[in-house]
Amino acid sequence: MNPPLPPTPYSLLPSPRASRGGFTVVEIMLFAAIFAVISITFIAILTSVTRVQVRQTGAAEVSQQSQYLLQAIQRHVERSSLVELDAGVATTSLKLRMASSTEDPTYIYLTGTTLYLKQTDNGTPEPLTSDRVSVSGVSFTKYSQAPARDSVAIAFTVALNSSNPQQQYSQPFQTTIARVNAATFDSNMVPSSSNTYKIGASSQLWQSINDVLYFSGSNVGIGASGPTQVLEVNGGVRLNTGTTKPSCDANARGTFWVTQNGSGVKDNVEVCVRNASSTYLWATIY
Repeated sequence: MNPPLPPTPYSLLPSPRASRGGFTVVEIMLFAAIFAVISITFIAILTSVTRVQVRQTGAAEVSQQSQYLLQAIQRHVERSSLVELDAGVATTSLKLRMASSTEDPTYIYLTGTTLYLKQTDNGTPEPLTSDRVSVSGVSFTKYSQAPARDSVAIAFTVALNSSNPQQQYSQPFQTTIARVNAATFDSNMVPSSSNTYKIGASSQLWQSINDVLYFSGSNVGIGASGPTQVLEVNGGVRLNTGTTKPSCDANARGTFWVTQNGSGVKDNVEVCVRNASSTYLWATIY
């Protein structure tokens, strides 16, 4: 028979804490703190990504409508025959004269926060932007640089219509557009004041008017291109004077006059000259 084993020392027995499952309060608090930090970090990242996405959406909307607005203004300015604005004066309304009667005149103007296009005085205004954006700071300024074609400096700001501060986005635009078409007129060309303005300049000569009246330096040709004399006419010159013959004086000197008589009476051809005694008179040629 085996002898009984000696009792196990108390120090070698498993402790009640080691045999118990679960976490201590300190461990739970530490885990909760780590989880909170990670959650806050993920929420901050998600919020930031959402904010960037919302802002990019607003920026894309502003950019898209701004580009359409610029293209519309550019298309009409380039095709215009005349920019009917005072040079160097900024205004919120642009008036363009067009070659086509269905487009003349064309107006581009700001009302409230919307830019409108209207063709002809009785035309229906059409908005160039949607109600998702607002337009402000509109400025049209005409610049004349003869003999070059006129140009229009354009400035405006487009902003997204949103009450959400995170979606609010605006962008300013500035550009200059020059006319491309030559000037055409569908009405009389009348100066705004008498005996003030000129057509053409001595350094920039017209070649012809309607391919009938030609210019070569200071020479003028009627039906004759490249005239070599002060006045060169390709064809006959008719003096059809149906008015009363004026007095022959220093102002009429050198004037030819044809008097048309009735049946059975020959016509008279005269010229106003000064004779040797310094007297002015009508000398009969025929």
